[in-house]
Amino acid sequence: MSKHLETAAPACTCVPPWPALTTLIEGTTHPVVPASTHTPVSALYLARCTGCGAAYTGPWKRLPCSSRAA
Repeated sequence: MSKHLETAAPACTCVPPWPALTTLIEGTTHPVVPASTHTPVSALYLARCTGCGAAYTGPWKRLPCSSRAA
């Protein structure tokens, strides 16, 4: 019997769910938001909830530079 069944990544446990998302790209944390389709970067990197750390498996996109906090 193969061990192909692993424990599933936990869903977000925050209230409300998915309060904010970030991704780590080449050592730099970037804020991201859900998107309607995958972007090239979301196909390569994993986003996570900033509250509980759960992996966000849906499509996402990076926020424009002007909307990032200073």
